Amino acid sequence: GGIGNTTLAQYVCSDSRVETYFDMKIWICVSLNFDVVRLTRQMLECITGTGPGGSANLNILQEKLKDKLEGSRVLLILDDMWGVKDSSEWSRFVAPLGSNQQGKGNVILVTTRNQSVAKAVGSLDSISLDGLKKKAFWDCFRAYAFGKEKGHKKLHRIGREIADRLKGYPLAAKSVGGLLRRDINVERWTRILESKEWMSHQDTEGIIAILKFSYDYLPFHLRRCFSYCALFPE
Repeated sequence: GGIGNTTLAQYVCSDSRVETYFDMKIWICVSLNFDVVRLTRQMLECITGTGPGGSANLNILQEKLKDKLEGSRVLLILDDMWGVKDSSEWSRFVAPLGSNQQGKGNVILVTTRNQSVAKAVGSLDSISLDGLKKKAFWDCFRAYAFGKEKGHKKLHRIGREIADRLKGYPLAAKSVGGLLRRDINVERWTRILESKEWMSHQDTEGIIAILKFSYDYLPFHLRRCFSYCALFPE
């Protein structure tokens, strides 16, 4: 999470060659719950712009979907997919795309954090993303932290030290860079750099610990608001 999977998929979709090749693009955020009925309904909503009515019968929904896909070459993006129960469930879900013989060349693009998901659904080798290279990450971090301001040389030195701890995650650049930008002064940035919180994050894989650090520096009223929002279902 936070490495840029979704952003890369968005760039792929907006490429002019992709625009020309496919007749139809469908984007669905899957998240934790891979429910075939829900996802099929969402596909219909993406195509028609309206809901498919009250039917929860998968066969009826898939027949409607087949009619809408007839003769079209489709790019289906399943973003942030966390899991699928078994291969039969996946096969049921993609059946309408496979039956669309006139639209040969249909493609499914999946973004996921789990290699097991990539192996379960992929017919091609997966592409694993790494953090940004050091120079590219610094450019990204600097844009979020300084904006249009050049900043003092000492701030740049402190900023580089902080950036080195963020493991190349673009989301971390946005989160921590935005935190620093709220008050661009040497004392505050030094205090953040020297915080012991960083020590507990050194061996932690992933983005969560870095985002937790940003949360800790939110004003109290925003932390309370954040906690309140956490009461609601995902």
